[in-house]
Amino acid sequence: MQFLSRFSACSRPESLVSSPSFFSADTEVVAGKMSSSHLQWLITRNTSSFILKKRNVKQPFSREPLHLTNRHCFKFNTLVHKNVIGVEPAKDKNGFVVVMKSKKKVYKPKASMVRFQIKSGPRHTLAKLNNIVKNGYRKDCRGAVLKKASAIIRSEKTRVSKKAKPAKKAE
Repeated sequence: MQFLSRFSACSRPESLVSSPSFFSADTEVVAGKMSSSHLQWLITRNTSSFILKKRNVKQPFSREPLHLTNRHCFKFNTLVHKNVIGVEPAKDKNGFVVVMKSKKKVYKPKASMVRFQIKSGPRHTLAKLNNIVKNGYRKDCRGAVLKKASAIIRSEKTRVSKKAKPAKKAE
């Protein structure tokens, strides 16, 4: 009982909370409470259901949707960041689908994802994707997004099979 009463009497100093430098720039207000992406990462880092740990591998993998590198790290985590961009292969095997998290429907995860397909040749699509990322959408993830998109485009190319050479006749 003494343990619980000790924490119920604690309160935050209001001068510290009201100061603008106390919270980072990526802090979001959720129902009157503050929670930064760093705090969310510290909570979910070891308890996420998307973690995939293997023996003799230092860095665990992640199975999150929209994940760019499949490495379990803060930078590419799609659950804690507000701005998320992902690339998926298109269903019709023509180009790729860009998926971005919208800031409007935060409480409806499925409705907050905006999807559109880009399919106009490999160089043109990568240039379009580069412009999307440059114009205010996670500039730090630009290289990973372009790498994944180019891998998708490369996988969609049809390979020309080489003709089998006729066997030489033994004389």
